[in-house]
Amino acid sequence: MTEIVVAKDPGPGVRATAQGWDGVRRRYLPRELRIRLFEEVKRLRKKRLSYRQIVDELYRRHRVKLCIANVSFWSRGLHSPYNGRYIPSIELLKPSKELAYVIGVKLGDGYVIKSGRIKRYNRVCDDVRIGLDVKDREFAEEFSRCLAKVLGSTPKRPRYRKSTKRYIVEFGSETLYQLLKKPVNLDRLKKYIEHCGNCMAAFLRGFFDSEGCIDKRGYMFLSNTDLRLLEYVKHLLQHLGIETTGPRLKTRRGTVIHDPMSGRKYMANKDVYVIGIRANNNLSFYEKVGFTIRRKQKRLEKYLRRRHAKPLPLFSPLHAYSCF
Repeated sequence: MTEIVVAKDPGPGVRATAQGWDGVRRRYLPRELRIRLFEEVKRLRKKRLSYRQIVDELYRRHRVKLCIANVSFWSRGLHSPYNGRYIPSIELLKPSKELAYVIGVKLGDGYVIKSGRIKRYNRVCDDVRIGLDVKDREFAEEFSRCLAKVLGSTPKRPRYRKSTKRYIVEFGSETLYQLLKKPVNLDRLKKYIEHCGNCMAAFLRGFFDSEGCIDKRGYMFLSNTDLRLLEYVKHLLQHLGIETTGPRLKTRRGTVIHDPMSGRKYMANKDVYVIGIRANNNLSFYEKVGFTIRRKQKRLEKYLRRRHAKPLPLFSPLHAYSCF
């Protein structure tokens, strides 16, 4: 990592070196500031300013003294504050419907983990990953597409694990790990979720893909152990004109639950709460939010066709909307 000196008045007898001001304690600047300086160095170099002129100009603008060696390395592409990250810091994340969808999935079935230490870009760092492990291929593919769009990379093909009959997709991102690690700071996420109506719809779509269900009668429910999160989801649904019921307590902590899919029994560690979509609002949910998972979307469409005389067109809100 390139070392940068925070400018202080060095006083008489203190000289500038490639390593910093002699006698002045050195520290790293925040990554977002180093990236801003890095971009300015490249712009000033294109104007044919000398290294010394660039150092003086950045000091005038930001009161930060760069070493001439730093400017040289940055200008020639030998060092970079990006350090291999697609998105170097949370402050550089831009709201989008893809990011909102990723957040919604993470608050449901998704995960972020930090495990071990790996060598990358000539440095040792933590192995951090954000991923999804589900049984629906299209769900994993959509999560991969949205993550790739957020990170500016290429979508990954989900890996199929025969032993569990599930699809897994993972990306490495220190920035998203810091944003979404537990305990999740919901207040910090709101600016990405509430950026526009399309972002809210994409977030809800990701969360319903993870935690939502629709039975054969067409009733939709959303279950989670975080009561505050469900209250927030209820608020977003109401903002989009979708009325709900609840939240109400569904399962008390300590209750023994039988999983019909795996045949196993387990004990609930936390209280589980549920909210429901009112049946006369299913069409609004279909038009504004919908499901990525085909089996859920088809069940919703089947219910709506029973209730409405005109056949409904297939609709995918996440791909149809653009974020403004």
